[in-house]
Amino acid sequence: MKRVVVVDDTAADRELLVAILGSAGYEVLAAASGEQALRLARARLPDLIIADILMPTMDGYELVRELRGDEATAAVAVIFYTATYLIEEVSQLAAAVGVSHILVKPCEPDEVLRAVQAAESDRPGPLPPLPSEDFHREHLRVVNAKLLEKIEELKETVILAGTLQWESDQPNGHGPSTSARVEAVLSRRELEVLSMIADGATNGEIAECLVIAVSTVQAHVKRILRKLAVKNRTEAAVRYARR
Repeated sequence: MKRVVVVDDTAADRELLVAILGSAGYEVLAAASGEQALRLARARLPDLIIADILMPTMDGYELVRELRGDEATAAVAVIFYTATYLIEEVSQLAAAVGVSHILVKPCEPDEVLRAVQAAESDRPGPLPPLPSEDFHREHLRVVNAKLLEKIEELKETVILAGTLQWESDQPNGHGPSTSARVEAVLSRRELEVLSMIADGATNGEIAECLVIAVSTVQAHVKRILRKLAVKNRTEAAVRYARR
C-alpha cells in the first residue's frame, strides 16, 4: 500500500495523519471534505482512505457509500478515524459499508500504522450498497447518538467551568480539594481507568482488566484529559496521585 487519502474537516487532525503516514513512507493526499476526498479517489485511485466520520455535507459513511457504488473505487480500503466514544454505535454501520477498522481520536502513531497495515491485508471486494431506506435510518440513529453525546459533553463542560469558577472565587484559595474536583467531574468508570493509569497500566492492560475494548479505553482517556484540563496521561496521573 503506497497511496493514502486522509480526509478530515479538522486541520490539526488531518495534518497529524499526513505527518505520521508521510514519515512512514506513504504517499499522502489530504482532503478537507468528503466531496474532495471522493474526487481525489476517483482521480488518483488510492490504496486506502482514512476518513473522519462526522463531516459537513458529506460525512464518512456517505463517502464510503459513494465509493462502494463506483466500480473503480469499490475495493478501496477505508479506515474510520473518529472522535466518537460510541464505538459500538458506529461499528454496525461501518461494517455494512465495508469498513472493518476504526481508530479513535486521539491515537498514537504506532496505532495508526498498525491499522493501516491491517487494512492493507484485509481489503474488501466490491460490496452491494446498503438499501437506501435502511442506510438512512441507521445513519440517522448514529448521528443522533453523536449529537446526544455532544450535549452531555457540553453539560460536563458547564459543570466543570462552574466548579473552577467557584474555586477561584473562594477567599484565600480555600476552594475544593484536588480530590474533590477529580471526583466531581469524572464518572465512576473514568475514575477506575484513571487509577489504573496512575498505576502505570497500558491501554491494553486496562482493557483486559475491565473487560472492554481498547478503543473504549482510548475514549475514556480522552474524556479524562479533557475534563481535567491536562495534556497527557502523566499529568492526569499526577492529579490523581494528589488526592
